[in-house]
Amino acid sequence: MNPFRTVSINNSGWRVVALLLILCVLTTSDQQIQAQRRRQSAASYAAADIEAGSKHFVESCAVCHGVDGRGSARGPSLTRGMVVSRGSDEEVAGAIRLGVPNSAMPAFALPDGEIKQLVSFIRSLGIAAAQLVVAGNRDLGKQLFFGKGRCSGCHMIRGQGGLLGPDLSNVGGGRTLAEIKLSILRPGLSEGEKYKALTVVTLKGERIAGTLRNRDNFSLQMMDAQGNLHFFSSEELREVVLQEKSVMPENYGKLLSETERQNLLAFLSRQTVEE
Repeated sequence: MNPFRTVSINNSGWRVVALLLILCVLTTSDQQIQAQRRRQSAASYAAADIEAGSKHFVESCAVCHGVDGRGSARGPSLTRGMVVSRGSDEEVAGAIRLGVPNSAMPAFALPDGEIKQLVSFIRSLGIAAAQLVVAGNRDLGKQLFFGKGRCSGCHMIRGQGGLLGPDLSNVGGGRTLAEIKLSILRPGLSEGEKYKALTVVTLKGERIAGTLRNRDNFSLQMMDAQGNLHFFSSEELREVVLQEKSVMPENYGKLLSETERQNLLAFLSRQTVEE
């Protein structure tokens, strides 16, 4: 028996193969073009316009599109979509100024300057923070991170800091500026179940508090306040209590001044593994 078989493809089959190859090339090319556009346009949005736009967004848009622009039950995400991801700034501005027909999106009679600021902020929602020009003093932000802000007590950057919270070595390359800002001011909204505070009680009566690392139907992994990693099978635990409130302090809006928060954002936005 011949282990090698010759597979024949008729003309129709070849046309299908050719079409698939063309679609792959077009899809890849489109993705590359969109990525190139984002890189080219990132520097064209002034830090002051993005910051001012974020305030307008909270006042006029967040109720439907969410404070981070990722959408809600009342409005779609603004981090993707035909107009936002592929349209020009003028098209995005037009959607704001004229509204969107046959939708819940109304027209906004705003000055051209405010619309420009809104467009800058909306564009920033789809661009990694590291690609933007972010206002603030990075060096002072670094001092806040490792000093007054006490961020390094839980978070690590390039091997320096704590282990209780997420590693932030690539936070600027992996998150948008709006996401970083939200995680500072309203951490409970930006966290998933991972890194939630919890307390477990073992069958032996031992009580351990810390943050969740991973959990499934059969096991649980957590890290305690001293940075020790614990692994438990579900059968070893008598009680597991997950706290809804974030372990991260929620008072940075009061603890840090607006200038200090901007300096911290400037520092965090530069944290990327590519740097």
